[in-house]
Amino acid sequence: MKRFTLLLLACLIGAVLPLPGAASIQVDLVSRYVWRGFDLLPDNHGAIQPSFTLDLGKSGFSLNLWSSFALAQRGLFKYSDEIDVTLSYAVPMPEGWELSVGLTNYGYWFADDFKFKDHTTQEASAALARTDLPLSPQLSVYYDFNLGSGFYVTLGGSHELKLSEKMSLEAGGLIGFNSRQYVDKTGFSDIDLYVRAPLTMGKLTLAPSLNLMIPLLDEVNEDTEIWFGFSMIL
Repeated sequence: MKRFTLLLLACLIGAVLPLPGAASIQVDLVSRYVWRGFDLLPDNHGAIQPSFTLDLGKSGFSLNLWSSFALAQRGLFKYSDEIDVTLSYAVPMPEGWELSVGLTNYGYWFADDFKFKDHTTQEASAALARTDLPLSPQLSVYYDFNLGSGFYVTLGGSHELKLSEKMSLEAGGLIGFNSRQYVDKTGFSDIDLYVRAPLTMGKLTLAPSLNLMIPLLDEVNEDTEIWFGFSMIL
């Protein structure tokens, strides 16, 4: 876990440095690492997933560093540890609309015999949301240029219910459509549902969650996945 400790330390240092914009840190604990329907740590293994986001002021750009480290069987899964970097831009839009575009570099930097072309991949994305409609519907499109070499599209929405000044209940979900991204098939691939209960304590937010993934494409996953998460946001 030395790599995780160093990364978390870097995030903490970054959060207190005088940066030209707002910085935030989030650390997630998940009982399973499920991504776009894929179970990336088989046999019900959990992960810790710290991230650091820097909002680059009025430019509209933000930079995110996200990572995932398996919590068990490190000898088996340490080569799957992941560090990703995303540069995003919030496009100016009329009131009620949100549009963001981004470019992500996914990296498995600790793989045996690491080679950039074999253990990293690049993905372009765009997300369009209508925030003044019920469920705030959002359409997201992702295209992988290298390892995934295909499209992944989601249509989803969410709703927040304020329980008190400091606590709320959030529920949401999406349906994913996979067009040959890491698989040889095209079709609706997964339905993802979640319930979260964020609690704000000063500058710290704690958010337990319950998550459900229903597979629609056997090539992505044959099993329904249920997992728990806990987020700490600063």
